[in-house]
Amino acid sequence: MTHAARPGQTLIEVVMATMIAAMTTTAVFSVILSSFVSGAKADKRDAAAMVLRRAQQTLNSYVSAEPWTAAYSAGATPGIWAADSSGVWALRNGVHDITSLLTGTSLSGTGASFTYTVASNDCGFGLGPGPNLPYACKTVTFSLIYPD
Repeated sequence: MTHAARPGQTLIEVVMATMIAAMTTTAVFSVILSSFVSGAKADKRDAAAMVLRRAQQTLNSYVSAEPWTAAYSAGATPGIWAADSSGVWALRNGVHDITSLLTGTSLSGTGASFTYTVASNDCGFGLGPGPNLPYACKTVTFSLIYPD
């Protein structure tokens, strides 16, 4: 007795074809998903770089070769940076919160924080009266923290 050839696929062929299709689909979606994640991270890095550059340029405007001018003196009204939530002289020692600069960027609403810390250093001009040391050289360190 002979068996008649039946048209169709065996169970093993169907399982193998399904496995190959699943692996291919997983690989394609993995590449697409990683490109979206990379794009979002790149957008946040670009926004962070732009905000940092803008903050550096603003703080540069508070630096003067003439420390006796009103814009440079500690506590002077022209030296207060509106973005600084502490409301004190922009180059006063301590930590200054400038998270408000993130408004309107891709970092706003993500829980990101943006601060800068000012420290006084003796650079040969004399430090002047403390605690703010208005005639000292200033070192500024930025801290921008945002979730990936």
